[in-house]
Amino acid sequence: MRLLERVFSDKEECPSILIANLNLASDVSTNLSRMEEVVQTAHEKGANIVIFPELTVTGYVWNENDGHGVRELLEEGENDKIRPTIKRLHDSLCEDGRGLEYIFYNNVRKKEGDFYNSTFILSTKIDYRKEEYIYDKVFLPPLEQQYFQQGSERRLTIKTKWGIFGFLICYDLCFVELARIYAFRDHVDAIVTMADWRSEAFREYPRMNTKRDHYYGFLWDLMNSSKAAYNQVWSLGANMVGRHAVTGDYFWGGSGIWAPSGMNIVQASNITEELILVRNVDIRGQRYKERDDFNYQIDFARFYAPIKEDGSAPQEC
Repeated sequence: MRLLERVFSDKEECPSILIANLNLASDVSTNLSRMEEVVQTAHEKGANIVIFPELTVTGYVWNENDGHGVRELLEEGENDKIRPTIKRLHDSLCEDGRGLEYIFYNNVRKKEGDFYNSTFILSTKIDYRKEEYIYDKVFLPPLEQQYFQQGSERRLTIKTKWGIFGFLICYDLCFVELARIYAFRDHVDAIVTMADWRSEAFREYPRMNTKRDHYYGFLWDLMNSSKAAYNQVWSLGANMVGRHAVTGDYFWGGSGIWAPSGMNIVQASNITEELILVRNVDIRGQRYKERDDFNYQIDFARFYAPIKEDGSAPQEC
């Protein structure tokens, strides 16, 4: 698998972030092997954080009237069933701050007989099974509503030595209020989005001689950029790439990193699998630098009513 490497700064105390732009199989064992392969690469390359796409273990669901095959796949891959692999990944993490410390991944979990689309944090500092370290997807598109229960409004924020991270899952990206609350209420420095975001949708304006064959892909790029810019936070996105094994639907890929300015600093392929590794990402420092240049949060607080939703405090991680 191709590895694209970049260096953001000379500050070696800042994290090196590896984002996996993967073509996920509709097969649990294949995807688990790929996860371990990516984590091994992260160890070898000195990454501190690894980010996987949505439903990394099972691959994305598909539409069947009776759900035949899908629920069996979700049952096989749900998080409690893959504990041996998760334990190996967890046990490989370092505690001294000189290697891989965090793995952010998304998988199915089962709670009280229902499936949830959930994000998990692996770290030596926490128990990934505790509710306070799990985020359940809030906004479910119609296809996912066949299989998953909607998450609560409880967000997930973790406080690390490099900054505070908040988490979204795919379709959540379309709803600006959630990202805004992360930025203005939870004061995150970066928002991580794990996705299985499709590419193909057609939009055309004939009289203007304008059209796009990959409109959904255009939205992925646009929303990650705007999420960063209008909140003045980092946007880190990991997305599936290539054809779905069952449906043939095309997924956009384009996993990447967007700075608090909204500018994309690195982006993976829209066609093939690729790992992107950016070294020494100054999460907190760069955000402060750009905010000092243009801090629209000051005017937001001055002219608009403050966000009153309570939420939860960042979890130490």
